[in-house]
Amino acid sequence: MPLFTIGPVEMFPDTLEVRSRQVPYFRNAAFSQVVFESCDMIQKLMGAEEGARTILLMSSGTGAMEATVMNCLGTDDHALVINGGSFGARFCQILERHHVPFDSVDLASGEALVADRLAPYEGAGCTALLVNLDETSTGQLYDLEMLSAFCRHNGMLLIVDAISAFLSDPIDMTSAGIDVLIVSSQKALSLAPGLSCVTLSPRMVERVVSRDACPCMYFDFVDYLRNGERGQTPFTPAVGVVYELHQRLGALLSQGGAAAEIERVRDIALDFRSRLAALPVRLPEYPLSNAVTPVILDDCDARRLIDGLESGYGIVINPCGGAHAHDMVRIAHVGNHSTGENPGLVQAISEVLSAS
Repeated sequence: MPLFTIGPVEMFPDTLEVRSRQVPYFRNAAFSQVVFESCDMIQKLMGAEEGARTILLMSSGTGAMEATVMNCLGTDDHALVINGGSFGARFCQILERHHVPFDSVDLASGEALVADRLAPYEGAGCTALLVNLDETSTGQLYDLEMLSAFCRHNGMLLIVDAISAFLSDPIDMTSAGIDVLIVSSQKALSLAPGLSCVTLSPRMVERVVSRDACPCMYFDFVDYLRNGERGQTPFTPAVGVVYELHQRLGALLSQGGAAAEIERVRDIALDFRSRLAALPVRLPEYPLSNAVTPVILDDCDARRLIDGLESGYGIVINPCGGAHAHDMVRIAHVGNHSTGENPGLVQAISEVLSAS
């Protein structure tokens, strides 16, 4: 049953082969070498500057988001959150839970983020901006260059959830001045769920080690940084997924790096969107990530389309939540897919819509 979902995604054969092996013991030099090489490779793919550090967390992306807030911000900060969907709202919930003061740029349904929405916060004393670069719940891709310039002008930290955007859309940590980049295994990395990577800029590393101890033992970044110096994690990692990560990162670098993978995903997305023109559906007017296409349905309930594709064609796509639960679906382009699958996918959508 093919997955056109934003996570988990269709995994590549070489990664599945790694996944099929017996999970080895990990408190040894062999596993440490895998960790060292994996951190080095992922930092190359994200354009991290020299001195950056990557922490491997055994959690979903939400765990990595919360761990980042706990370790990188405090009650003496004032955050600014781009809140354009479920995951922007999640950052707000996390900040509230940990008593970090914040303001929220709340985007209405279908509203694009533009510079005018940031203007009220110029010189307002905010210390950090938190953004889900691709707001996965809506598919909107925010303007990283605009957000980077805003943070530089206001002396703010830039914390980016790139869980859907990494390897789908252009991201360069150094040029964008990103202080934290959060990535998870089950999106464009095309691995099993359960592993998140949090990469810290050198100035964020200094900030983390100089702050008071993290209130959560399991997610204490200082402990992860200390253990990372020997290629280990403080607690038992998702060993098998780390080996999947090592294989996949090596394959990506051998195939042209991040730019080549982004181009591949973009080609699939653009081809798919062009084929929707003949159907009674619409796309949002805001900028879209290459990772996923949000499809607005005019004449069919979303659940009817989702169920019809799964029962009649064995195709799995993402629903939406909230206000768009009945009039929007999301179809992803990351993972082991190609443009050659798009004609059949669009034909199946067309037939379900026609039968509705």
